Amino acid sequence: MSGGDMGFFYSVIGFLLAIGILVTVHEYGHYWMARRLGVKVLRFSVGFGKPLWKRIAGPDQTEYVLAAIPLGGYVKMLGENDPDAPIADDERHRAFDNQAVWKRALIVAAGPGINFLFAITLFMVLGMQDAQRLVPVLGEVSQTSPLGQAGVESGARLLSIDGKPYRHYTEHDVYIFNKLLTREPINLTVQNASGVRDISMPTQDIPIYKISPATLMHQLGFTPIGAPATTEVGAVSAGYPAYDKGLLPGDKFVSINGEPVTDWSDLVRIVQPSFGRPLSLVMERNGKQFDVTLTPKTQENQGQKTGVIGVSAKPVPRPESQFVTISHSPVEAVVAGAEQTWLMSMTMVRMLGKMVTLQVSHKNVNGPIMIADVAGQVIQIGWESYVSFLALISISLGVMNLLPVPMLDGGHLLRFAVEVVAGRRISEKVYLAIQPLGLLMLAGLMSLAFYNDISAIFN
Repeated sequence: MSGGDMGFFYSVIGFLLAIGILVTVHEYGHYWMARRLGVKVLRFSVGFGKPLWKRIAGPDQTEYVLAAIPLGGYVKMLGENDPDAPIADDERHRAFDNQAVWKRALIVAAGPGINFLFAITLFMVLGMQDAQRLVPVLGEVSQTSPLGQAGVESGARLLSIDGKPYRHYTEHDVYIFNKLLTREPINLTVQNASGVRDISMPTQDIPIYKISPATLMHQLGFTPIGAPATTEVGAVSAGYPAYDKGLLPGDKFVSINGEPVTDWSDLVRIVQPSFGRPLSLVMERNGKQFDVTLTPKTQENQGQKTGVIGVSAKPVPRPESQFVTISHSPVEAVVAGAEQTWLMSMTMVRMLGKMVTLQVSHKNVNGPIMIADVAGQVIQIGWESYVSFLALISISLGVMNLLPVPMLDGGHLLRFAVEVVAGRRISEKVYLAIQPLGLLMLAGLMSLAFYNDISAIFN
């Protein structure tokens, strides 16, 4: 099986496993709460469409189903949104629609709720593992970045943010992203050769339209201290100029157009703006130098052209001094997991709100294709990366289901809230009449997600 085939295989497996786990968890929340409150559950289905596997079990003879289309699931309860369904007199008290509004609300909210609890549990498991993380010492800080403009210099160590200890690089990425979305200043305590000082980095003028969580810290200027310098090639990609000219793993760059190359950043700095122009390279192989002339291939990313030659650096182990061991007690891990889940949830809510008002790019909405691609990558990295991915998708599922959109859990909760305020239920005819609106909104969101996925593939 080729590398591309293996990548596709891992993407399919990683995606289906994630969807299967998270849909089961979500629907189990509805199921468990319904059973606890005495409501009869008729069917528990993971997936839609034709059943692939079915079993009837339990005192209520509940039908458990694994269906063909794995993009969702549902729990069917007695008398749920079906006033004309025949119900035996001795079971009317167990019908969903006959329950008090608070019971119906708890059953509906239990689905998203258990997604958040599941994420907290996963973060707790990760937090209890001893982990090696980069010390929060900054590498080269661009003077045009917000951090550089605030007066922070290269080599400074981050000590805290808003009083929270900064123990390792990336520890507070989500917190900082939330501060940026709310336009609050970011207050840092840093240490450099001249001592410890507090700085306040304003966020009001930082453009956020094209900023995404993945690139945020780099764009703000939070660049970690670099790995030891190297000019040695680790891999050469087929179909690129370096491969066509016969460069091999282990070759070392000596100079480009007469300019010495002392580390990989020199190579990137020279090659990227040189798309379409020939470069004269001096390389070293087995202690002997040789000359190569090649022309970087032009690639376009988000409207910007860059030159690439198809090589990557040989990984160089970082010294132990650049790492710190992070560990949590069980209680600390739970608290940290809850905080991380809350921050990520608020980030998603604020991102959605700013997308509606066109303050951030719609390209931050990803669909199943990109999710599957990421799933395939993280499942190959290791179980910890995949667990972190599951936690993130579980939070996304919880947030999306709480949106006040007809057909989603949030739409049902909004309906119950109106019932409490009005003192009577919304008629079934009215509710059915507005359901197409919810379907249209979901279809629009999914269309946007697929459009972004396909655009990313072609780009």
